[in-house]
Amino acid sequence: MPPEAIPFDKVTHINYAFSIVGSDYRPAFQTDYLLNRVIRSAHLKGVKVLMSIGGWTGSQYFSPLSASPRGRQTFVNGAIDFVKNYNLDGIDIDWEYPGRMGSACNIYDTNNDAKNFLLLLQELRAAMNQLPNGDRLEISLATRLLPFDGPDGMMRDVSEFAKVVNHINVMAYDINGSWGTVTGANAPLGGEGQLTYAGGAQAWIDAGFPASRINMGVPFYGRSLTTQNDMTTSQSMQAPFVKSVPLGDNNDAMWTDPCEKEAAYSGVWKYKNLREQGVVDQYGNARAPWIRKFDAESQTPWLFNPLTKQFISYDDKESLRLKVDYAKQKQLGGVMLWAINQDTADFELLDVLQEIRR
Repeated sequence: MPPEAIPFDKVTHINYAFSIVGSDYRPAFQTDYLLNRVIRSAHLKGVKVLMSIGGWTGSQYFSPLSASPRGRQTFVNGAIDFVKNYNLDGIDIDWEYPGRMGSACNIYDTNNDAKNFLLLLQELRAAMNQLPNGDRLEISLATRLLPFDGPDGMMRDVSEFAKVVNHINVMAYDINGSWGTVTGANAPLGGEGQLTYAGGAQAWIDAGFPASRINMGVPFYGRSLTTQNDMTTSQSMQAPFVKSVPLGDNNDAMWTDPCEKEAAYSGVWKYKNLREQGVVDQYGNARAPWIRKFDAESQTPWLFNPLTKQFISYDDKESLRLKVDYAKQKQLGGVMLWAINQDTADFELLDVLQEIRR
């Protein structure tokens, strides 16, 4: 998607992903051509742009860099250089995850990561405050569904983080997938016995992060698996599946996680490709041979192809509307999406999210 094609009137912030932290602890990225275009176009529309640092494959060194004053200073200096050199509106940190592994080659320290992360954020905020426009610069975090892990399990008090972070974007997706034992909702709104969008929001609120600065993340993609059994007549979206992940949409390909030995398909279906490849129509109905069902517990749709036994859990206009309604009821700050280039050309899903403003 060309940066100029982004509907800036429908968003307040763009997080430009990703800058990667290497073994030198300094964030870096390969090319700034698109970044400059995004910033120029966004600022013309009054939209803020933050550099997102980390991500699934870019979180390997957050733990050791946060553990030492020199490591934190190196990171902060690099982040501040980004802000000054590109006229950014702030920094978004996507550490996946403090206190737990995430990707297989990540370094982590359950006992100390969270407290060291707070030090890093405090030092980043102090450095930002020294800039001429420091009071307008933002720090945001992409977080897992529940608060950070500490030596006693999930942290019960994150109020100190709220003093230096403007808002958090809670990644309420990738809850079920090939890493599990049965099929399930990629991004459940509710449900018993699993992590959910609603449960995540409440957990952060209970831990002392202000509701008005919590943005709940929603996916513009689904995940597919091949089931062992025919789910044509099943009312449950849970079923055992074949361990090898099937090819997803037309953009899927064999992919190798830098920390894994074997290449595999992601099984991901972008929403726009569910539409373009004729799996669902503009009204949300499945096209033969696909069957669409709506899970009452997770409040999300799922698809099944009886010819291939392929299962897809995804979000559509119906499920996103329910998530927006929940965010409004809880008086949350808003919603975050991953990712804008997975929507249709006329932004079917992004239009649903506009209801958060009403």
